[in-house]
Amino acid sequence: MVKEMRWTPRLVKQLRGKRTLADFGALIGASKNSVWRWEAGQARPDATYVERLSKLAERERFLKDWKLVGSMTLVGDLESAKAEIAELFRRSVERTARQLAE
Repeated sequence: MVKEMRWTPRLVKQLRGKRTLADFGALIGASKNSVWRWEAGQARPDATYVERLSKLAERERFLKDWKLVGSMTLVGDLESAKAEIAELFRRSVERTARQLAE
């Protein structure tokens, strides 16, 4: 039984890797435009494609060493976490500066 997961734009792009949109789409029976829309966050894969993405991920042992924490926080994705923390910190500093100026 294939374990299905929630396919975020980032995960779809990571699974595609260096393959072209067309090549990746051909692997799962989707158009390159559909793959682009999933990666851009403009659409989500429907149940058929979620199953196909999950099967491909299992075959390629995608994220096999990563552990899920909480509700889909991937341990090991440090670059993304670092950027997110920096952005939150920047917003906090800007908000505090505005409050002090008032």
